[in-house]
Amino acid sequence: MKIALICSDRGPCPPVKGGAIQLLISKIAPLLAKTDEVTVFSITDPSLPDSECTNGVYFERYDKDHFFQQVCQSLKEIQFDVIQVYNRPGYIPFIREASPQSKIILSLHNLVYNTLKIERALAEAAFREVDWIFTVSRFVAQDTAEKFPDASAKIQPLYTGVDLDEYSPIWSKTGREWRNEIRSLYHLESKDPVILFVGRLVPDKGCHLILAAMNEILKNVERAKLLIVGSKWYADQSTSKYIEGLKQLATEHEDSIVFAFYIPVDEIPKYYAAADLFICPSQWKEPLARVHYEAMAAGLPIITTSRGGNHEVVHNGKNGIVINDYKNPLAFAAAAIDVLNDPHKAIAMGQAGRLDVKEIYNFDRVTSDIKLLYTKLVKSNE
Repeated sequence: MKIALICSDRGPCPPVKGGAIQLLISKIAPLLAKTDEVTVFSITDPSLPDSECTNGVYFERYDKDHFFQQVCQSLKEIQFDVIQVYNRPGYIPFIREASPQSKIILSLHNLVYNTLKIERALAEAAFREVDWIFTVSRFVAQDTAEKFPDASAKIQPLYTGVDLDEYSPIWSKTGREWRNEIRSLYHLESKDPVILFVGRLVPDKGCHLILAAMNEILKNVERAKLLIVGSKWYADQSTSKYIEGLKQLATEHEDSIVFAFYIPVDEIPKYYAAADLFICPSQWKEPLARVHYEAMAAGLPIITTSRGGNHEVVHNGKNGIVINDYKNPLAFAAAAIDVLNDPHKAIAMGQAGRLDVKEIYNFDRVTSDIKLLYTKLVKSNE
């Protein structure tokens, strides 16, 4: 099969500036390329050539201002059996016009109207024309089916995952080495219980809730520390009113809070290994943040919220704790105290999460599910 993967225009692929979609494509494309011809279309970046073939995958990169027009032109010139479009339903009608014989799949990573802000007429045309729709969670699948009931039979939740080999839990030799490296870098002691936040520093991601919870946590967990990894946007080290507010909140316990800010994608696994607990205090209806998969791969217990699809991969009491009272710092504090003061529970939760990634939430399984659908769709034309 000839397969085209069309990245969203938020960033280049591979993810030299971050991005969950860019990372996902960069991981599944080489696996698909073992048996098929794969071309990835993404925007350009100064650090990447406009055209290259690496790991058996062809990359075509176009300037962001003309990205979609050039993609459509390429689709007219090259006949693909399958075209998978990531998080841009508005592209679908035009791609159908450019490549009428191809099977077109939409991969939805956000809610159609709430986040993607697409016009209704264009959205309805997209869901008529598309052959299949993958969503990153049941939450996104249900929302899409409610808004586009005629397309409900074409909608399939497809959980993503991580490359397990890139993450080393703290009970492994590599994990311990990474743990010592990162803790030394930020002057964290080996006995310090470390809480980790990874995400964009914007109100919806809820980092302020953990900072507000630290007063109660420090009363009950001796030497507790909070390590914050993130920036206001991918690869953006600039500040914002919200980030300055976080820094102000942190002054009350400045010896217990560390801001690492933006960290390149390939360094992130080391930061998970340095922690004892991961918290995702998301305040918005998040489709399903990939940081959950990363934390599970690193063998960390997880505290998350019941917002959106995040709780679909965190099973209360098994691999983490789900917070329903998501605006209350004391709810996060109570859960963190419970886990950090019970090392046996923390290890058991971390091991359960690691096993979930090994069995389910990994790129081999994701690629297998995608390839199965591709084959089915292409054969339906024969």
